Amino acid sequence: MQQQSLECLMRRRLGMGGVLGLVLTTSALAQTDSTSALDRQVDEAFRLVQQQPQDLGQWSRYAKLLIQAGNYEGGVAALERLLLEPDPSPELRLEIALLYFRLASYDMAESMVRQALADNRLQGDKRAVAEALLVNTTQRNKRSQIGGSANFGYRHQSNPGYRSDRDLVFSGGVLGPLAANQRPNSDNDFNVGLRLQHQYDLERQNSAAIVSTLGAYVVDYRNTSGRDIQPNPSKPYDLQVLDFSTGLQFKPSPAKAPGLTLRPHVLLSDVVAQGHQYLRNAGLGVDMLWRLNERTLVELGLSGQHRDFASRADVTDADLLDGRLWGLRARVAREIATGQEVAGEYVLRHNSTARDYYDYTSHEVRVSYSIVYASPFKDSSYWTTAVWVGALRRNYGGPDPAVIATETRHDREWRLGVNQIVRITPVWNVVLSAEHARNQATLPNYRYKNTSVSASVLRTF
Repeated sequence: MQQQSLECLMRRRLGMGGVLGLVLTTSALAQTDSTSALDRQVDEAFRLVQQQPQDLGQWSRYAKLLIQAGNYEGGVAALERLLLEPDPSPELRLEIALLYFRLASYDMAESMVRQALADNRLQGDKRAVAEALLVNTTQRNKRSQIGGSANFGYRHQSNPGYRSDRDLVFSGGVLGPLAANQRPNSDNDFNVGLRLQHQYDLERQNSAAIVSTLGAYVVDYRNTSGRDIQPNPSKPYDLQVLDFSTGLQFKPSPAKAPGLTLRPHVLLSDVVAQGHQYLRNAGLGVDMLWRLNERTLVELGLSGQHRDFASRADVTDADLLDGRLWGLRARVAREIATGQEVAGEYVLRHNSTARDYYDYTSHEVRVSYSIVYASPFKDSSYWTTAVWVGALRRNYGGPDPAVIATETRHDREWRLGVNQIVRITPVWNVVLSAEHARNQATLPNYRYKNTSVSASVLRTF
């Protein structure tokens, strides 16, 4: 009851967008005092550098403060002043190379890291970092580039089919007991994923490149076997999903807005469930990425897709489900300190079909916080921890007479999760995740809870 009252109050006073705004505004205000103090330190360090330009210690302190404040270009300039001194250390060149890499100046990063590696004084963990950076920058400087990741994982879910957790549900307008084979059942699955991205540089002044992505995902549930399809399945589906997109990525105004990148593209996807065709999507989209400064990134995506459902025993209204799905995604990420990021995300979806009870409009917000830190085992690796909370509101166009003809379905879903990435090597990681989801729908048929925990091995390349 207390949770419902809180949700109701937040929805009335702020709305879902207002909740997101409140969280981000609160975070920003919390940083104001520390940011002002840091700015004063930067100004004071600059004053001392001007007074004592030959004092390398002052230049080093000034560079570190600029980097801490998120001014990476200024930090690079200050550190390069130290290179003018006789016999600069290779660690200094490596630090500058890392900053150039962060600024996406891969040519400069490659040049600087090669100079660092040519110095035999660079040894141990720092040489390993430099070698990994050289591989990465060399790849990014090629005209034809390919990269991506592959993962293999094991997951447990308390309710993978998202079945109702209520004893009584509606059917044809009559409230009756939920069938025993339709109640929530836990299950485990093995999953394998592959994500590839290819970029072909057109060598134009606006950084134009043809960027294509390919994704493949396979889920195999332990309690599901065979390829038989039933009208009312009681077990979750084994799934095979493919998605592909390709389009022209470019900077529309390199001089006036160097941080703005656009990518109009074609997108295709295919879903196979229980070994048989289930859904095909085809459409168009456009992605916008705008780096406002070194610490703030804005992403926006628009898409429109045609959905084509296969006629199957468990999809009796395939011709009525076919239609168009429109989507909008906006995300703002802000680095609030070195290795710490706060992000807010909003997603709008509108599904249009041949029947109003299949049509819906959904609004989703998510706020996340992530932090990168040194391994507690005192080795040279870094770990990443991320936590997030999200809320979704989904409104359908009309009542479904097969359920109840006098009431329209509305969903209110909440999610809370945590993600832990343990870096084993620069390319091998172990990913541990936990998430809890709860839907407080207006109709008991769609009220559910699901808790999932997973562990996977991730290989990047």
